[in-house]
Amino acid sequence: FIKGKKLHALLTHARCFVLPSSHEGLPIALLEAMSYGLDVLVSDIPASHLVDLPADDYFSKGDYEELARKIERKLKYPRQQKYELEAYDWTAIVKRLAAVYDKLNGRKQVP
Repeated sequence: FIKGKKLHALLTHARCFVLPSSHEGLPIALLEAMSYGLDVLVSDIPASHLVDLPADDYFSKGDYEELARKIERKLKYPRQQKYELEAYDWTAIVKRLAAVYDKLNGRKQVP
């Protein structure tokens, strides 16, 4: 488990982030890598598709040959990315959640 300055150093100096997961929920590690503008490569499990990525950023789960080819291509042609991450901003999430509670309680929503 890596966090803080060590994680920042790793993500700052990485060329690519690879997540060959076979199952999990929304991958927070993927969102962190995206926040650093890293080129990413993830398995095509349903949770990875919760984050809208270009088709070339996915590989078939368990297809190690495809994974190797795509890693080679990403390392050969590195690219910095700009991802839309507003949907994952904690302040925005809390405001949306508060609006749900306010609606359930019959209160007027505060902007």
